[in-house]
Amino acid sequence: MPVSPDDGMLFAPKWFVIGFALIALALIVNYDLRLGLAAGAVLGTFAALWLYFALRYGLVGDDRPTHRRELLGRFRLQLSNRSKAAADKDKGSGA
Repeated sequence: MPVSPDDGMLFAPKWFVIGFALIALALIVNYDLRLGLAAGAVLGTFAALWLYFALRYGLVGDDRPTHRRELLGRFRLQLSNRSKAAADKDKGSGA
């Protein structure tokens, strides 16, 4: 069964995106310093805005339940109930 991204993956997709953005920035700086500084300013602006919104609205942190985690919890509960029902049905029909 695949591991959920909420279970603390080592390499979450956001880290790949951040890594590729930094690699692209390094390539642009290597190509042209002024263009690289402009791209760095844009990237820094987005990073500052993300940090502001993340801290302001509490987007960072796993302490609060999310809608996705609630759905996964309900799905796992239904799956366990179905497997228990199937086991009880098999046990009852075999006797």
